[in-house]
Amino acid sequence: MKSKNILNYSQPDFYKFSRDSIELAQIAAELESENKELNVLEVFSGCGVVSLEFLSRHNSISNLCFIEEQKDFSSHFLSNISDLKIPYEIHWGNFKEVEMTKKFDVILLNPPYFDPASSRLGENEKRNHCRFALNFTLLELLNFLEQRLLENGRAYICHSDDLCKLDKRIERIGSFQEVGLFRFQLNVD
Repeated sequence: MKSKNILNYSQPDFYKFSRDSIELAQIAAELESENKELNVLEVFSGCGVVSLEFLSRHNSISNLCFIEEQKDFSSHFLSNISDLKIPYEIHWGNFKEVEMTKKFDVILLNPPYFDPASSRLGENEKRNHCRFALNFTLLELLNFLEQRLLENGRAYICHSDDLCKLDKRIERIGSFQEVGLFRFQLNVD
């Protein structure tokens, strides 16, 4: 799959993805370049940009799975994946409530990471939902990763906090402006 010009992705008016989504996909694809037949999950999928950019750089993916809570993204998401040539699943709902038993080699996440307790919410509720961690904690997110990653699986995350302080399995692998790019690897001593 050829990468789209980032301006050509369908996106809602209330929220546009940022360059850190592209950086996340690019770095994760480089780090996974030796690995073949990956099962990939993107959580907080939005319009699917992170996975599609990852796929455009890593063509050995056996299937993709997406989780997105906001149905307002659905028409944009479906437009963006319309040319997808590999098997995929879409789950609409909060990652904590989506029922699945499948485990993954790679999980990609660009979650809302601003703390609503230390930042002022805007007037647009949909945009706030994209920017602020309103209904999950980092601990819940790490627990989800532990449950959904295969042995030695890896998760790639954008976040504004230093996630390395949370768990010794998290390492910083890059940054874009104020945002850190991190890798969480299951079963690392």
